[in-house]
Amino acid sequence: MKFFDIEIINYLNQFSQLSWTFDFTVKFIADNHLIKGGVLLVIFWWGWFRVSKNQQFVQVHLISTLFGCFIAMPFARVLALLLPFIPRPLHEESLSFLLPYSVKPTVLDGWSSFPSDHAVLFYALSAGMFYISKKVGIFVIVYTTLFIGLPRIYLGLHYPTDIIGGAFIGVAIVLLCQSNYFIKKISQPVLDFSSTKPEIFYPLFFIATYQIADMFGSARSFISFLGLIFKATFA
Repeated sequence: MKFFDIEIINYLNQFSQLSWTFDFTVKFIADNHLIKGGVLLVIFWWGWFRVSKNQQFVQVHLISTLFGCFIAMPFARVLALLLPFIPRPLHEESLSFLLPYSVKPTVLDGWSSFPSDHAVLFYALSAGMFYISKKVGIFVIVYTTLFIGLPRIYLGLHYPTDIIGGAFIGVAIVLLCQSNYFIKKISQPVLDFSSTKPEIFYPLFFIATYQIADMFGSARSFISFLGLIFKATFA
């Protein structure tokens, strides 16, 4: 643990259990997909359909952003498995972390703290919002920090460097997907397809954005279900 992490965790933890309402509200915000991904995807869709002189420029970069999110999330999970295991703050005995009300001591037990997949995904998405406008991008970054990053630190689910590192990973991957080569070979053809086959594109586009809002929860549970069925059938 870094001194930076310890100082911030200890500072925030002094407010733990001072108010059941506050702790429960922070926990609710941290768990609620509508507050997290839902708000960001509403802005994403607004940016997609907003009529402007650079609408196609925005749309092609939003497509690249989606691809970046779909790459960043599994990359973060693989990284968490390959890097040395780091217990989360609420499981770190040396911190003497005081659990906020409504937080179970076994939550995410056995899952490494670094990097934060929330930070990877939602800062990746936030980076793409700057292509809508600078003001939108700044708003989304601030929103992501206040309603996604900070609650997870306060609840002891992550260290500050987990959030910062995750943000760096997510933003870096999305920016790589904004390269001229990626846009020419992948994003622009997808945008062209949206014009020629909107009846196919938009249902798939909706599912893709829904998975981000859901943090791929339904997709992961479906894949786990298929794995169990396969194992039960052929093992």
